Amino acid sequence: YTLCSGLNVIMALKAEEINLLVYRYLQESGHLHSAFTFAYESLVTQSEIAKMYADTMPPGALISIIQKGLMYLKVEENLDADISKCSTDPTCCIESSKELSILSATVLQGITKSKSIKYSKWYVKHDKNRNEDEDEEVEKAESRTIGKRKRIGICVAPNATQSIDISKKHTSEMEGSAIPEIHSTESTSFPKIQSTGMTEQAISSADVLILTGHEAEVFCCSWHPRDELLASGSGDSTVRLWNLPDDKTTANLKIKSPLPRVLECIAPMQQEKKSTSAGDDHDVTTLEWSVDGSLLATGCMDGIARLWSREGVLQHSLNAHSESIFSLRFDSAGKRLLTGSYDKCVSVWDVRTGKLQHKFEAHSAQVLDVDWKTGGYHGLDVFASCSTDRTIAVCALADREADTDPAAATTTPLQVLVGHADEVNAIRWDPSGGLLASCSDDHQVLIWQLGQSVPVHRFSNHTEEIYTIRWSPTGQTTNMPNAPLRLASASFDATVRLWDTEMGVCLHTLRNHTKKVYTIAFSPDGRLLASGSLGGQLNIWSVPNGKLLKTYNQGGADIFEVAWNANGTRLAATSTNAVTLIDVRVI
Repeated sequence: YTLCSGLNVIMALKAEEINLLVYRYLQESGHLHSAFTFAYESLVTQSEIAKMYADTMPPGALISIIQKGLMYLKVEENLDADISKCSTDPTCCIESSKELSILSATVLQGITKSKSIKYSKWYVKHDKNRNEDEDEEVEKAESRTIGKRKRIGICVAPNATQSIDISKKHTSEMEGSAIPEIHSTESTSFPKIQSTGMTEQAISSADVLILTGHEAEVFCCSWHPRDELLASGSGDSTVRLWNLPDDKTTANLKIKSPLPRVLECIAPMQQEKKSTSAGDDHDVTTLEWSVDGSLLATGCMDGIARLWSREGVLQHSLNAHSESIFSLRFDSAGKRLLTGSYDKCVSVWDVRTGKLQHKFEAHSAQVLDVDWKTGGYHGLDVFASCSTDRTIAVCALADREADTDPAAATTTPLQVLVGHADEVNAIRWDPSGGLLASCSDDHQVLIWQLGQSVPVHRFSNHTEEIYTIRWSPTGQTTNMPNAPLRLASASFDATVRLWDTEMGVCLHTLRNHTKKVYTIAFSPDGRLLASGSLGGQLNIWSVPNGKLLKTYNQGGADIFEVAWNANGTRLAATSTNAVTLIDVRVI
């Protein structure tokens, strides 16, 4: 906002501030048990906000803010009305003086007319009921239901590092715990909420570091392939590069928290697209390092992919998509980059020059994922893409050195794989390039071989949508040829499954999540598997026997992505406003 004095005012709304206001309201209203439960789950009493404002927050702060909000809505309503009506209609002022309830139709309509949170646009990728002509209906539905992503305002404060057991004992143990001392409304001190129900698998808070700085949800992260450099991408339109020396433990890093290099993903004025639904949103939705670590690729809501140097210097802005980019992938040589977009297209880029080499229009709906095939096919570079149109397109580049200007476009793929009955969320070629795995909202994982029109295996054990899949970095063509190849799948049925794709069987069903599982990642040696879910639950499993080794709960902040560093000693997890860094050398 710009005040009449010309002073620009930036308004920021933080989840931990709202949590603190709600907590104080519950205390002041006499709802002591509810206040205890809320503080236990949100860890609000341990947040920096509570420490900063403990001595200054007046009683009734939440009510006062709500009242001021109602006054603003009433003023806004009157400004929108035809003022001239008052001169001819004597009842106009009478109507304006009526009591205004927080749940009145006028207030609710005023809220729905306001611009929705910009991050909600990112969620449409994960709404299986979305149609191109139903964008507005999707945003309304997301505000009423628990979607595949939660809003910013219902998560734990980013500074919370306490580990909480989410087993069924949670409720009973808490009910048996003593209610902490609750001060009167005149007091501004806060009780310490101690966690209970700790298990031997729980990761100690001493091994956890919270990297704060992002001002919105952190959707993605990626470790440098060699160095202890972590890149995180957020809905605040920035990428942050965290330098985390390997010789420093989590305890050392807590003494002096690392300061990231901030990369701004804002398109230059001359590149702004006037006819795109991406609009002015530059939310970072995906990122990946090249194999040698010399380049970082980022994809954004604005439809632009960007290539950065290791030091964070922008090298190229790749502008060919008219809608948001949700997937990108470097080839094994680090010379080409794939980008998949909601504009139904896949683009192939020369990373050295930043030029568009080829554009594929092989889908009739939004592209959700892309992946290169290791080794190519008959001397051609090959990749696969999947879409909300329920198909997988396998495409080949006609010439490895093709560099036409302008870039050629084709609608004819090498092969179209049809087998899923709903949107195909993710695809991955195995390390050898011989098998392609796909997962879908139809609850199935399919295994394909190029040249065959029917899947080699069809795994139907999951009972809800499958969001992502990952191959282990093992098998005959890898650096660990003696370790068997495994495939992991993560589902909204709150389970992760490990598959033997040679025998076509499910080896282990991993059960410790209570909500939808969004992300999984194998450790570099393939012995461990990390999984993250809604509600902030992160688990680390043994791949050979499927046992739960370690668990950590972020207190309600949904986990969007997990990633291991190159030597498998650290695990990063992205969530709301923060990146959680876990030292796993103790496992």
